[in-house]
Amino acid sequence: MFDKGCKFAADMNFFSHYFIDHKPGIPAYNAALVMPDLLRNFTPKSCKFHFHEALVKAQSSPFADTKQIHFFQGCLQHIARDKAFHASPFFQNCYNHLRDDWKSICKAYDIPKYWFSLHVLIEIMLDKYYIDNHLEKLTLFYSDLNSARNTVENALTFLDHPNTSQFFERYDRFCEVQYLFHYQQIDRIAFALHRIFIQVGLPTHWYESHEALIVSDISQLYEQWVEKLFSLGLSEIEGSN
Repeated sequence: MFDKGCKFAADMNFFSHYFIDHKPGIPAYNAALVMPDLLRNFTPKSCKFHFHEALVKAQSSPFADTKQIHFFQGCLQHIARDKAFHASPFFQNCYNHLRDDWKSICKAYDIPKYWFSLHVLIEIMLDKYYIDNHLEKLTLFYSDLNSARNTVENALTFLDHPNTSQFFERYDRFCEVQYLFHYQQIDRIAFALHRIFIQVGLPTHWYESHEALIVSDISQLYEQWVEKLFSLGLSEIEGSN
């Protein structure tokens, strides 16, 4: 069930998946809503799995594990949500609304591939928006990740993940540090974008040379974007659960 190799492709970010699709009282499902992203980030050479095949196999087992079934359902919901989000009028409206200003920022600071970085920026800013306004659910997010740890371990064994020790070293650190709380600080948005550039092998000289100016520009961009969120169609993606 394991396919070696996984090229990075930006998609809807961690907390947005959880905020929109979580189910109260089902930690295995909720943790799995971010699992494809965590797998890609923590074990990039071991991150592509056939979750539908795993779900069918788990459901047909005479010793069916409900938590494991919930886990694979959550992974599949992550994939479905990404596809729906990227095809949504909301995402396209955000992209069109921010494109010219972001393209100018990229030109001013020599940030490469403005179209790619804008795609990523929208998703990071959406996480920030939800975190700023729903801190109690971010606390639940980390609680569910901790509660579901054994289920995650069993599911990765079921998937024949070849490097679970590396995955859980990073998973446990992710749960301990709770870095997403830092998204309340606008400079973390620029930092996260910079880290993604490192991850995909793109130049990062723009960040080292112009960090303060880029943070200031992103702050202004974020503030004017937040004012337009609902006219851009945010309620449509929230209501599509």
